[in-house]
Amino acid sequence: MRRILLATLLSSLSLTAAALPAQQLSDASTPASQRISTGVTSPRLVYTSRVSIPSDELPSTPGSSTKLVLKVNVDAAGNPGLIQVIHSVNPAIDARVVNAVRQFRWTPAVLNNQAVADDITLTVDVQR
Repeated sequence: MRRILLATLLSSLSLTAAALPAQQLSDASTPASQRISTGVTSPRLVYTSRVSIPSDELPSTPGSSTKLVLKVNVDAAGNPGLIQVIHSVNPAIDARVVNAVRQFRWTPAVLNNQAVADDITLTVDVQR
């Protein structure tokens, strides 16, 4: 019974579509003035500041490194907004790096030829 009902429904839909003129059918399925995008670019770092960390706070083994991962919201002017620590090294190093990142500047992300805010992931390699 379900198969018959489904077949009847599908055949009535195809007959309705066949009865429409070709112009109405193409206009109904795709709007002519729909704009998709003129391009997307990510923020690019253009200015950094120096980070000074005392040697007693750095990793103890010479040549060793640790990675601090931050999520940074870059606003439409290229300034860092909210900064979140995703992977911490230690609270002292985290605070120094976050303070330095607050002074960084980016070219903003662009969507449809308009500057927009965007979240980026920034990985800082802390080395001795």
